[in-house]
Formats: sequence, structure tokens, C-alpha cells
Amino acid sequence: MALEEDQDFNTLQWEVSVTLSSNQPVIGSEIIITETKLVNSYHTIGSLPPPSHSFVYTWYRHSIPCSVHRHKLATVQCTSCAKLNASIEKSYHCSSKCFSDAWNKHKKYHHWAANAARNNSTGNQQDVKKLRSSGSWPNLIDGSVLDENAIMVEEDNIWIKVGSSNNYVPTLYDYDFRLRLHSAAVDSSLGTRLSLDNIVVTDPVIKPSHPPRKMIRLPNTLNSNLKAQSSDDVVFSVLSYNILADSLSTKAFSYCPKWALAWEYRQENLLEEIIKYDADILCLQEVQCDHFENFFEPELKKLGYSVMYKKKTGAGLFTAESEKSTNHGCATFYHSKLFKEIMKYELEFDKEASSVVNALEPEIRFEGSHCLTSKDNVALVVVLESLQNGSNRDDFQSRICVANTHIHWSKGHEDVTLFQVAHLVNGLEKIAQSQQIPIIICGDFNSRPGSDPHNFVVKGSADCISEKANDPLGIYQYLKLHHSLSLVSAYSSFLHSDGVEEQQRKMNSQTSEPAFTYFSDKFFGTLDYIFYTDDSLIVESLLELVDRESIDSNGIPSPAWPSDHIALIASFRLGPPSHRGLSPPPFPLNPWHLATLN
Repeated sequence: MALEEDQDFNTLQWEVSVTLSSNQPVIGSEIIITETKLVNSYHTIGSLPPPSHSFVYTWYRHSIPCSVHRHKLATVQCTSCAKLNASIEKSYHCSSKCFSDAWNKHKKYHHWAANAARNNSTGNQQDVKKLRSSGSWPNLIDGSVLDENAIMVEEDNIWIKVGSSNNYVPTLYDYDFRLRLHSAAVDSSLGTRLSLDNIVVTDPVIKPSHPPRKMIRLPNTLNSNLKAQSSDDVVFSVLSYNILADSLSTKAFSYCPKWALAWEYRQENLLEEIIKYDADILCLQEVQCDHFENFFEPELKKLGYSVMYKKKTGAGLFTAESEKSTNHGCATFYHSKLFKEIMKYELEFDKEASSVVNALEPEIRFEGSHCLTSKDNVALVVVLESLQNGSNRDDFQSRICVANTHIHWSKGHEDVTLFQVAHLVNGLEKIAQSQQIPIIICGDFNSRPGSDPHNFVVKGSADCISEKANDPLGIYQYLKLHHSLSLVSAYSSFLHSDGVEEQQRKMNSQTSEPAFTYFSDKFFGTLDYIFYTDDSLIVESLLELVDRESIDSNGIPSPAWPSDHIALIASFRLGPPSHRGLSPPPFPLNPWHLATLN
């Protein structure tokens, strides 16, 4: 008895304090206990510290009682009730037998609900609870028959035990239910409890869905230089998407809830969005090395994509070993049933800048080296050959070259931005001239429409005025700022098409580009592009644009939008070859060697 009294005293003397990473649970996003403390219940000054102890945790999910046996847990739902918008409480039963036994009485609710629906087209919204995801929900409980110890009943509330660790990842079974965490301290030596349970009840589990975006088909007469559509044509879609690296999201976007910025949440939203688009080629930027290896590569391989990745080099920076896994880069994926890889190039702009640095005057060469070679951006270029059935063309006439890049930008270094864009395009020009191959360039160019880099791409040249502000080292005089590629922005097709007035309202008619692809509290505008050679490709359709009003007023990311950029997709048709002949010469080993020197 004395021991029990001592234990009761100890239990009352101490209490547990728990802090969660968020009180808003989200499906797929881990809830972490960020802090657990054992404090003196009486807050006595000079009191002895608590004995050696550990903490035990139990997670519960609020559940629904059976409509017949209120003390039992509902495990099945009448799908007819839900479809008829009948009172939700009466649609739940603890077993199939319970439902069968109550059928004669239960079916009267169906007649009542049907009559109510006829009399009121909106239904009784207070009582309506839609079925989960697929539209039917015969089973409410995951797993086998529950042990009685896994159920806790408090009046009309039933809680099911779902976990016993210091974290929990909500699943679809938790959707719209509250979670409850019980935490207690246990004496490490005696195994006895030192505290009563601390109880934290969360908000209902949510799963914000990404707003749907559909492909907008365009007329097939946009380019009269190409032959009419043929069954021999190759049709494919390309996505470009800066997904916002987790390492770049932690110190920005204060308007976004922390749980919506958490990578565990964003990665699921990103993957769901990308899968819905179902593009044949994916060009992603700001993909962290660890996220590529542990998430995107295995998940997209399951869907039949082949993968390649190029991370930023980290040049000019001290990169701790622990930070190497969070370095980000460009990832390109393509459907292995539709394409095979013919050639791949990996471009590191810091190394490519050496030829320009060597051309500088000796007295500014050191400064130029620091400026140009410390910007570690990369590009990933791949030549793909179509495997689409029924093609009668020679293999080399079914090839496309796809470049994926993320260009540098920082205030005062506009010259570096122009160098990287010009260098990429000049090398692609060599490939196109050697192979007579269509070119597609995707990426975050960190350049506004009408800027020197943008003009260089779409106009074939950049008439740059070298000034101290934009060209502090005077490198423009050494750059080859012209090219012969017939490059066009895919989204400019909206302005040259009939029947797409809604999309045209989301375009900037002066720049022929979308009104924005990036939206935060600091910047609103277009930075992302899909460029293509319009003498060899036709735009078939484009992913619809987004208007500002449809996005949270402060910007993105947000619970519904997982990145600070929006995705772009263009579907292309590779027309029939204009001539057949001998296969082209071998690919150049390094198309970028001295490509940008004037």
C-alpha cells in the first residue's frame, strides 16, 4: 500500500509538457513531437529533479460509433446513404451482420433521403458527408479485426489506437478525423509511471488537393512551313517544373503555413501533381540530391520513367559533408516505352566559363574568375529517339534533343546570366547543325521576358549595351551573342490561336509570354520557359495557365500549390521528315568547347 501511495504521489508530482510540429495534421506529412518535458506539477522552487525517465506515446484516431450499437466502432458504411445524402450518423454499422439485421428499418432512411432530395435540390448540407476518395467506402478500418485494447470509449466518442512512437504519419484512413496523442513519463528503473497522461487533440486531418489544370488543344495550322498532320508523326509532351528545393524553402515564404512547407507534405503533393499531368518527358529543377535518390527516382521508375540527374557542382563554395546531400540540380525523366537515350551531355557552367575568363585582361582576370566560375549552375542535355509504333521513318529522323537547365541570377551579375544562356544555346546550335535535329529547351531561366537572355533566345541575338551596371567585367565583347536556331516560346502559341481567349487573358500580349510562372510576396512574373525550334516541331497543346485570382493572395507555395513556380507543359508533334538520306555524322564530343567566344 505504501508503494502505491508513493507512486500516486510521484504521479501527481510530475506532469508532461508536449509540443507538436503542427496541430494541423496532413495526409502523408509526418507529425513530429518537437519537445517533451517533465516538469514539477507544483512548480516548487528548489525541488529535486525528476528521476531517470523515458516517455511513452500513444496515438489515437477519433472514429465513428455504430448507429445501432453506440458502444461499438463502425467498420462499414452504407454507400447508398452517402450517395443519397442521407443522415450520415445512420449510415454506419459495426459489422455486415449488424447492417443486415437493421436493413428493414434502415431502408426507410433511403426513401426519406430520396424524397428530401426531390424537394430540396441542394440537400441537407449539414448532414451530408461525401464518400472517401473513390466514391465508395465499404471499409472504415485498415487492417484486421481490432483488439479491444486498441479502442478507447468516452461517452459517444470512440478513439482507435493507431501508433505508439514519437511521430505519426496520417493516412487516408485518418482523413477528416481528429488525432489524439497521449504522452506520459515512465521511471527508467522501476518502470512505473511518473505522470498522468498529457493529452493533445489535433485539428481534423486534411488533404488539400492541387487545383486541376487541363491541356488546351491548339489548331494544327500554326506553322504552315511544316507538312500536314500524318499518321507517321511522333507526338509527345514535355513538362518543365521548378519544384522548389527544401533547402531553399526554410527561410522564406512566411505567408505559407509551416506544415505546408514541410518536405514530407510537399513531396506527396508534387508527385501527385506530376503523375496527373502524365507527361512523356519531365524536366525538373531544384531537385535535391537526397530527394532524387530516395524519392523521385524510385517513385517515377515505378511508373516506367528512365531517369538522369545532374546536381550543381558547389564550385567556389565550402560545402560541408552534411550539406552535400541537400545540394540541388536538374533531373530529366522520360518514358522508357516511348524513347531511348542516344546521347547525353552534362554542362557545368562554372567550368565552361574558363575560356571567357582567359580572354579577359590580366588585371581583371582574377575578379572575372571569381565572378564567373563561382556560379555552379548546370544543364542536362539528352538526345532521345522515339520508339512509337508504326513509324516508317529512319531512326535518326525520330530524334529530339531536350535541354533542362536552371540559370543563375543575382543582382549585379546579369552578365553571368547572359553568359550561361548564350553558352547553352550556342552549344545546342552545334548539335542541331550537325544532326539536323529538333531542339527543346526547358527550365528556370531566371530572366524576365524582354531581358537580354530572353531576347537572345527568341530573337537570335542580343543587342546588349555594355555598361558598368550590367557588364562590370566587360565580358559582352567576348561573347557570341547570336545564333541561327529558330527558337520560339511554346506558350506564345496561345496568342496565335483561335478559341483560346481565356488563356490569352492570362498572357502578356506585349511579351508573348505568360503573365507569370513565379509568384511570391517578393516577385510576380515569368521566369520559366519551354523553347522549341518551330521549323521542325508543332505545338499540339499546352497546359492551361493560372490566373492570379485562383492562387492564394500572398503567393505560392501554399497548401494547394507545392512550389513557388507553376508547371508548364507543351505537347509537340514531330512532323514527317522532309527528306531521307544518309545518317548524320557522329555527335560532337563537346559542342560547348569555345562555343561562346565571339
